[in-house]
Amino acid sequence: MTEGTGACGINCLACGLMRSGKCSPCGSGLEGQAHKKLAAQLRLLGGVCPILQCAVQRKLAYCSADCELYPCRHFLDGPYPFSRGYLEMQMRRRGAAGQGAAPAAPPTGKDGQKLH
Repeated sequence: MTEGTGACGINCLACGLMRSGKCSPCGSGLEGQAHKKLAAQLRLLGGVCPILQCAVQRKLAYCSADCELYPCRHFLDGPYPFSRGYLEMQMRRRGAAGQGAAPAAPPTGKDGQKLH
């Protein structure tokens, strides 16, 4: 798809951390760069990104384009890379019934109203 785009869908080339040399690109789940990134994360941070690890293990280039479970618990349970509102929009537009990891209850806003 796009050079510099991580399996999660974030374009690393547009990130200030990468531009400043504080981070390296993740690559798609099919690229050797992903394996290098996971090894570096484990060495430097003591753990790995569950999204990138899952994409590599399942042999998926990009989660939102290639995974039938997107958005899955790796996205929904974590604080990043996308906001809850963005993920709920993805579930609505994809049809939550078809999502293996979609919540049982319809997504709601802060005021408790359905977002459908």
